[in-house]
Amino acid sequence: MQSLPSDPTTVDDFLENDAFRMWIREQRSEDRVYWQHWLSQHPEKRDLYEQAVATMLVLQGKKIALSDQHVHEARKKILGQLVPPTAQVKPLLTWHWGRWAAAAAVVIAIIWWQTGNSGIGSVMGIEKQAEPLAEKSSWQIVKNTTGLPLVVLLPDNSSVLLSSGSQLRYAKQGKQTVREVYLQGEGFFEVTKNPAKPFVVYTANLTTKVLGTSFQVRAFEKEKGTYVKVKTGKVSVTPVESPDQTVLLTKNEQLSLETKTDKLVKQDIIPAKENSPGIINQEFTFEFAPVADIFAQLESSYNMPIRYDRHVLAKCTFTGQLNDAPFLEKIRLICLTIESTFEVVDGQVFIHSNGCH
Repeated sequence: MQSLPSDPTTVDDFLENDAFRMWIREQRSEDRVYWQHWLSQHPEKRDLYEQAVATMLVLQGKKIALSDQHVHEARKKILGQLVPPTAQVKPLLTWHWGRWAAAAAVVIAIIWWQTGNSGIGSVMGIEKQAEPLAEKSSWQIVKNTTGLPLVVLLPDNSSVLLSSGSQLRYAKQGKQTVREVYLQGEGFFEVTKNPAKPFVVYTANLTTKVLGTSFQVRAFEKEKGTYVKVKTGKVSVTPVESPDQTVLLTKNEQLSLETKTDKLVKQDIIPAKENSPGIINQEFTFEFAPVADIFAQLESSYNMPIRYDRHVLAKCTFTGQLNDAPFLEKIRLICLTIESTFEVVDGQVFIHSNGCH
């Protein structure tokens, strides 16, 4: 398969590529895997890619007769929401890009209506999604360059402890039928349970799907291997290059992938023998533990300041198991027990309490 240039900057870069044109024309399953992989490695190019797909559909003549009123309303609605990519898009076939975008937007809307909201996802290389294309442009990218772990709070209240040198991409709003994130680097995930909305983590080599659990994914581009470690719950892991080799992992299990050979190794994790002091090896199970000590552990583990009046909380204790709860859920459960409230302001958690008697 002819690969794209390392940094495509125009729609023409896609349209002049044989592999891209074949993907849009034939939509083969093996090509879908390639483009999912490519998008996970280049999330910042998604808008440009989607414009190229739309333009290709226009060139192929995938139009359906509709009234002028339908066309006008569809174009006005979608173009009003589309966000142009940051990369420069040069004119195509002597037409100004705005005219192509308008036509493409109408075609996308038509296909979306004709297929019952199910066609766009497969064309774009994203499975099982029914959201309008405009919503998919609303992504948040977090790059951790602090030198320390960074807590990322997702719209569904899940949390990710993002390692330094890593990047996370996720939708700004939580209205999607599938909760998707794209990871480059390492992150420890604690996922809010929601069986109706599976949580999917994409990396360059592995796709991890969960409903609600805690696990760690490491996939740095320059490293020879990728792995998924499960702390609590269950996850399914699928290699990008072998979509038929899904592996189920449960508590204290790990799946490693050697990127050069695509060799998969599943093994047990023995927490007591793990050398890493990382959060995946920490226990958050307490029995009449002073709340101040718990807050100190959480503050250290998540690298997020927790502010409170130590004198007011001096007599407060907590008993419970918080291992599989996202960061803010841990805070909420503790506050619920000690009849307190909390808020997050400027990257800090503030506890408000009248104390315990």
